Amino acid sequence: PKLAAEHGAIGCLIYSDPQDDGYVRGDVYPKGAFKNKTGVQRGSVMDMPTYPGDVLTPGYGATKDAKRLDRKAAPTITKIPVLPISYEDALPLLEALEGPVAPKAWKGGLPITYHIGPGPAKVHLKLEFDWQLKPAHNVIATLKGTDFPDQWVMRGNHHDAWVHGANDPISGMVALMEEARAVGELAKKGNRPKRTLVYCAWDAEEPGLIGSTEWVEDHKKELQQKVVAYINTDGNGRGFLGAGGSHSLQAMVGEVAGTVKDPQRGVSIKERRSAVNLVNGGKEDFSLYALGSGSDYTPFIQHAGIAALNIGFGGENAGGEYHTIYDTYPHYKRFKDPEFAYGVALANTAGRISLRLANADILPFEFKQWHSTVSTYLEEVMNTCGTMRKAVQKHNSMVDKNIFELAADPRKPFKKPVKKDEIPYLDFTPLQNAMASLKSSIATFSQMDIEKLSVSERNSINKKLMRAEHVLTSESGLPRRGWYKHQIYAPGFYTGYGVKTLPGVREAIEQKDWKEAQEQIMKLANTLKDFNIHIQELSAMF
Repeated sequence: PKLAAEHGAIGCLIYSDPQDDGYVRGDVYPKGAFKNKTGVQRGSVMDMPTYPGDVLTPGYGATKDAKRLDRKAAPTITKIPVLPISYEDALPLLEALEGPVAPKAWKGGLPITYHIGPGPAKVHLKLEFDWQLKPAHNVIATLKGTDFPDQWVMRGNHHDAWVHGANDPISGMVALMEEARAVGELAKKGNRPKRTLVYCAWDAEEPGLIGSTEWVEDHKKELQQKVVAYINTDGNGRGFLGAGGSHSLQAMVGEVAGTVKDPQRGVSIKERRSAVNLVNGGKEDFSLYALGSGSDYTPFIQHAGIAALNIGFGGENAGGEYHTIYDTYPHYKRFKDPEFAYGVALANTAGRISLRLANADILPFEFKQWHSTVSTYLEEVMNTCGTMRKAVQKHNSMVDKNIFELAADPRKPFKKPVKKDEIPYLDFTPLQNAMASLKSSIATFSQMDIEKLSVSERNSINKKLMRAEHVLTSESGLPRRGWYKHQIYAPGFYTGYGVKTLPGVREAIEQKDWKEAQEQIMKLANTLKDFNIHIQELSAMF
């Protein structure tokens, strides 16, 4: 809808094509797991890549007495009316479209020839909106730590749903509740965590991460001082461990994954994850994916600069129930996790991560794997420029040689392409130098002898480790969306949930804004220099 509005659309109808999660994929519900012809996927269409949360209180908590924007001035409210429909309702509209045949990537599984219009089909779209303010109810439970009560390990899952929500979010919520129950039983037996555990059930996640975002915004300063890390879960099902987050936590998550048994195969969930990676052409090594947006980790890592994780299981639980009336207990029991075994696996995994962080003498942040990952991101960005440059050079050469005209059908209208602007050479040296310095500093820090440290020295180092992720943020944020502070990870401006790594630099290059790209290179280099100083200061504490 955002892109449609920018290009002049006055309304938008959204449907899920059967090629994506309907009869092309498998039998439809109730015979199978996939979306039937009446299924309608709901979802938020607010402009979350600009900022999530309450649209009327950008950057500060939507408390009862908070000052609110006028609704017409709220930049993240979609500018055109939007309505989700089923593919049964979409079919006659698509059938009535004429114009050019749709390109291959735009064709779906309906029994028609897909056209892109315009017209002659016409739609009468009438929507009603309820603009009343409603309270959202977060539920926060705290188990105070014995040794470091002002250092918090936070766990969260949202409790609201578009309709029934058996998979999204309840399958993750019940795992969190079971984990909290088990931790409570340990505490009753005298095994309380050293650090405080905070369990959160967020409200209003589906409309735009509202419950978590407003809570983080309202308590931001305190959270930045006290939170070690935030561990998020959401929907969960049968299959393989999926884990994303701050890459300084990658080594620790990999260690934990090696201790949890896969309920179907009897090997560790790490081994099973590695196996499917290899089968799919990936690497055997365990790794975290980068976080974009789409769940309640967003305000913690993207805005407050707090290390975060998002974990869950899936891959063998495909279906078409997402955000529809069919996300029910019977559907979940038949197709998602029939024995609820992966709910137990999720509670085991998240619980061990939480307790590992809560009880560690030295917090398990490891920066070698972080550096390796970010180096890959930098290489990708640099290669993007080279790829774009070669493509433009090839295009312009073909224009000069009339290649497009020679290849065109002479019986159809032909418009000669114009030459494209050449891709300039950007100076990535500041980033390359910053990463080289970081590699050396991280190597020094990794060799430090933890065993010789006193309790007070360890506590001082832990406090500084807790702040490491925050150093990777910039108070001014990303261009045109200052709410997003993190300089390594962000949702793409036009990709919704999808992540953009090194977002300031990458998106400027993709938009061919070369002046901004060079500015963002310098900004990111300065952030990495600050991070280097932080690592050096950690080493100096030994």
